[in-house]
Amino acid sequence: MYVIKESGDEEKLDLKKLKISILQAGASVGLANKTVAEVKNRAYHGMTTREILHLVLGLLKEEPGVSQRYNLKRAIMMLGPTGFPFEKFVARLLREYGYETIVDTIVRGKCVKQEIDIWAKKNNSDYMVECKYHNMPGKKSDLKVVMYTYARFLDVKHLGFEQPWLVTNTKCTSEVKKYAKCMGIRVISWRYPHDECMEKMLMQKNLYPITTLESLTMDIKQRLVRANIMMASDILSRNMGYLRFRTRLPSSILNHLREEAKQILNV
Repeated sequence: MYVIKESGDEEKLDLKKLKISILQAGASVGLANKTVAEVKNRAYHGMTTREILHLVLGLLKEEPGVSQRYNLKRAIMMLGPTGFPFEKFVARLLREYGYETIVDTIVRGKCVKQEIDIWAKKNNSDYMVECKYHNMPGKKSDLKVVMYTYARFLDVKHLGFEQPWLVTNTKCTSEVKKYAKCMGIRVISWRYPHDECMEKMLMQKNLYPITTLESLTMDIKQRLVRANIMMASDILSRNMGYLRFRTRLPSSILNHLREEAKQILNV
């Protein structure tokens, strides 16, 4: 049986892969089996992956926090509509892995002024991080994105950057992977590379974006981003006085967000 991906391509329905992803989101074996069985029963040739996602998310609500964790990819996409929140999100992620980060730095390149999305530092090494955010499901980062990243790196390399990075919230084409490997560019994207892809880096540290909170409105999201609160865990690690002062949100809303965050983080 084949289903239609967001990109319009056909893909064979892989129920084993579906079960693994559900278990990774923290579902019990019983709920995972029940969900997979329901999808198998209701799936049809030509069904879209969006329809399957909607079906799965509804079934996973049986256990608190599981549907939000399972919907991680879309939650990251919802950080938009611009790329700036994604840059702050990536900087926050890198800090969890021991990097010092500076977001949106204007530097004088060898030829022209350049804006560095993230200047990352660790162990006396500096990295130029280019963030590519997509808000369209099914959109992949292509060859021109990684070539553009490398061209910018060449213009600012004299500032001491050791390596260029490309971090994106979607998948990359095979050409991106081939070019990046050839030119020594580190890529962090969805499902690539296998051991250091974005979703694994997030789940290993129990980091989930604020957009996993289902009661989040656009106004609340903007207030949290302005306060540099990018992860659900940030809402729990900050005291209530700090949150009220930085976001100007009432305690009732903040308490509700904190309860949601506890479910997502399973604490």
